Amino acid sequence: MRGKFSIILMVGFMVSLCSLTTLAQGEEQKAQLFNVDDYAVNLSMVDEFEAGIKEWVAVCAKHKFPYPWKAYGTEDFHYIFVWPVENYADIDNMYKAFDELEEKMGEEQWQALLKHFEGTYEIHQSVMYYLIPERSYTPENPRLKSEEVNFISWRFYYIQSGKEEEFAEIDKEWVALYKSKNIRDGYNLYVGDMGTDMPMCVDAEWGKDAVDYFSEQKKINELLGEEATTLWKKAIKLCRKFEYKMGMYLPNLSYIPKEK
Repeated sequence: MRGKFSIILMVGFMVSLCSLTTLAQGEEQKAQLFNVDDYAVNLSMVDEFEAGIKEWVAVCAKHKFPYPWKAYGTEDFHYIFVWPVENYADIDNMYKAFDELEEKMGEEQWQALLKHFEGTYEIHQSVMYYLIPERSYTPENPRLKSEEVNFISWRFYYIQSGKEEEFAEIDKEWVALYKSKNIRDGYNLYVGDMGTDMPMCVDAEWGKDAVDYFSEQKKINELLGEEATTLWKKAIKLCRKFEYKMGMYLPNLSYIPKEK
């Protein structure tokens, strides 16, 4: 997304930010709220942190914990955990589910599990994002299946106060442009909510790996042409800050309950 400037800006914006997930490609998208937990992990404690998360996954699977999460890792050692929730009230339900998990495990095992994370991370931030389907693009014939996606690219747009509606209209122009060119790689658009530096939004794109992603982006940029350049300039003029981040999906640290 965002035209030929995507790759040019990559190097200049390697800063810490939140990460998001993709939905299954080819499926109809619906409005979705996400709780996003971001851990800045100590470099010397990466193995210990990952071992602790793997134990969490095993415990949740054993006790059939009802809330799934997907895990992502960024190149600056941030570990991101993305939880889909129905609404803000559902977050309380998730915490209740953790209380029930603690009861099933018992106090001793629960505390032993928590002890795995002592000293493993410097910062933990929890924020909320909404997926906005009408500002996202889902191709009719996606190039990749959801299970092929391992690389994620995020662009964060911190919008000038009062310019949110104007920016949203530009997003819809992006969707129309992608549709007109029949682009086979989709993207999701999320709006930051509680805990984020509002007003802001982020788009998430994906690929099999970094090589696949950037090679396809080059083709997409050529197809979009000068129309993309024009939209990019319009959008960036409405921003007070822009950030870029890349990461990988971590299936071994994710918890996806088996279907019954």
